[in-house]
Amino acid sequence: MVGQCFDIEVTRDADGWLVRIPEIGRSTRATSRTAVELAARACIATWTGIPIGYVAVFVVSESA
Repeated sequence: MVGQCFDIEVTRDADGWLVRIPEIGRSTRATSRTAVELAARACIATWTGIPIGYVAVFVVSESA
């Protein structure tokens, strides 16, 4: 199985980081910047059924 890469948009707010995944119409949250990619990958895996090990993400926009 070949992996799949998803674009994500990351925004900092008072509660942490909001992570939007436009391709699947979902969003998730992370408490730290270092947790953003894993949170996005976990959300994508949950909603698409793609094993998390085959999910990659690319930050297309980030605002603090």
